[in-house]
Amino acid sequence: MSTSTQGPGSSEEMLHFVEASRDALTDEMVTRIAQTASDAMDLMDRVNRSGLARAIPTLAEIVNNGDLERLVALARVYASAEDALSDEMVARLSEAVGGGLSLLDRINRSDLEKAIPALSRMVADGDLERLARMARVIGAAEDALTDETIERLAETLTEGLSLLDRLNRGGAGRMVEMLARLEAGGSLERIATTLPRLLERMESVEHLLEAFDEATSRTAGEPPANGGIGGMWSMMRDKDNQEAMRHLINIGKALRGGSGTASR
Repeated sequence: MSTSTQGPGSSEEMLHFVEASRDALTDEMVTRIAQTASDAMDLMDRVNRSGLARAIPTLAEIVNNGDLERLVALARVYASAEDALSDEMVARLSEAVGGGLSLLDRINRSDLEKAIPALSRMVADGDLERLARMARVIGAAEDALTDETIERLAETLTEGLSLLDRLNRGGAGRMVEMLARLEAGGSLERIATTLPRLLERMESVEHLLEAFDEATSRTAGEPPANGGIGGMWSMMRDKDNQEAMRHLINIGKALRGGSGTASR
């Protein structure tokens, strides 16, 4: 019964379907289908010739493990990096890589690797940081030194050396030896103790010298003495002369007392 229902009706429907498909297919569609079929056959032939069929189990395992998705993501990242890299960035990266390789070559040729342990110790001990600070200080000093400052320093050093040379030629060495002998004998200490007091009394000494000068000038301008007891008596009657004589007597006593103390 099923055969009777499907036989004639099915054949007619199949014929109608084939006729409809034949009517719908244009020349362009037929050409595209033929081209697609040809490309598919060509692809199958290439796969067969290249032995790619042996890689199908590996590809299947990659798909099952999710590695294919990771490869696609990596390809996207690589493509994004290629899109982001401009010609200038590529040139700079190439230059940086070239400079790095050149630096490594120089280090290898100069045996700088032998200094790495010493540099490690310097870094661990903090000496490298101290050297860097010292370099900064020297650099700041170099920046601060102007041409005028350098000229003044050079002039100062030249004058200092010239002064030392003059002292050496003028007997400064002998003076130093003399000072050393005075220091050894204790005289230098006595001089150092006496000199401040002597400086304090310089005003008195200066006044005394001025008095001598004034007395000499006055004596030279006065008439000569008459002599005799009368002249002495008339001179001693003057109050100022008596004060002067008493002052001279006190000076003589003081000198005698000082000499007697020194002799003892």
